[in-house]
Amino acid sequence: MKYDSRLRALDELLQEVGRYCHPDAPIEYIVISRNAFLHRNYKSEIMRKLYDPSKAGVKVSLKLEVNGREVELVKDPVLSGRLEVVVKRRPRDDTLTFKEVVSILQSIEALLEEEVEWGNPFPRGSC
Repeated sequence: MKYDSRLRALDELLQEVGRYCHPDAPIEYIVISRNAFLHRNYKSEIMRKLYDPSKAGVKVSLKLEVNGREVELVKDPVLSGRLEVVVKRRPRDDTLTFKEVVSILQSIEALLEEEVEWGNPFPRGSC
């Protein structure tokens, strides 16, 4: 995923929120992969846990800490093999930007040892 001009413009708007109230900023971002993964044995331990063939019809989630943020990886049968990533503002609890989410997604790709085509990050929630 690229950090393009559209995401840069959204980050600029998010910086304006900081002048008013930090709780107005999103508490998490949801990103769903566009490509689906098969249930098979992968090189990456994380991918093996998520896409274990014996858990094909079961929701599986893993929590990690990436770049100081809590990240949850979710494989849900409803998503037809696509991977959902939830990037949370905590534990650092400062403003989470689109740029940082893109950076975290790149780190996740390295951990998964897979090339992933990501959908658009969707900000969710505030205090």
